[in-house]
Amino acid sequence: MLPPLPTLEPVLDVTRTANLEIRATEYQLLADDLRVGLTVREFQIFYVLAEHSDRVVPREAIYSLVWGAPMVHRDRSVDVFVRKVRRKLTAVAPGWEYIHTHFGVGYRFCPEQLATASPSKN
Repeated sequence: MLPPLPTLEPVLDVTRTANLEIRATEYQLLADDLRVGLTVREFQIFYVLAEHSDRVVPREAIYSLVWGAPMVHRDRSVDVFVRKVRRKLTAVAPGWEYIHTHFGVGYRFCPEQLATASPSKN
């Protein structure tokens, strides 16, 4: 059985993982020491995923924790907000991928540095 999902109350004030610094009580995220301008809801979604690093978190669980209500069938709010978080992270730290999609299930936080293309030799 999987452990219970977190509440939105931060356990630690500052967490560091990969090139990120998560300042939970300030609702701030830094990538490569640059502030990622997340809204409160975007930060909450990111925080839920980061707290369960390397574990797939179902969309319904994310929605329930962040919105405080059961997810309505076919609601795409979580997907829209995850897309916004990804876009903002990519703008600040383009060489990284943080959130992986598990189609039909949910999302997983698993930071990985992307391989850079080697220059072609002519």
